[in-house]
Amino acid sequence: MEQQQTDTSTGLHGDVKSIESSLKALWERARRTAEVIHGLREDKRALEAKVGEMESEVRRLQQELLKKEQALKATASQGDGGAGKSAFLSNGEKEALAAKIKVLLSKIEAYL
Repeated sequence: MEQQQTDTSTGLHGDVKSIESSLKALWERARRTAEVIHGLREDKRALEAKVGEMESEVRRLQQELLKKEQALKATASQGDGGAGKSAFLSNGEKEALAAKIKVLLSKIEAYL
């Protein structure tokens, strides 16, 4: 009878050790997962801030483009002789600005 109790307690002790080691492994995985999640959240915040900056830059460039277009229209409506030259320069600036906006929009899309 004593032999049976010893076998049972030894078997029980082995099961407890097995459960403890499994729980420790599970706890370690949960800790590592929490660290990864924390890092991903920080990355997300940084990317959202970058997207916000880029969107602000796009808005600023669009406003700048609008102002230049209005100035170009005003110059063209005045009908002076130098309007053709001014329109050419403004048109080149317009193309450069449009290219900047496209680049910023592509960067925003890449971050999203």
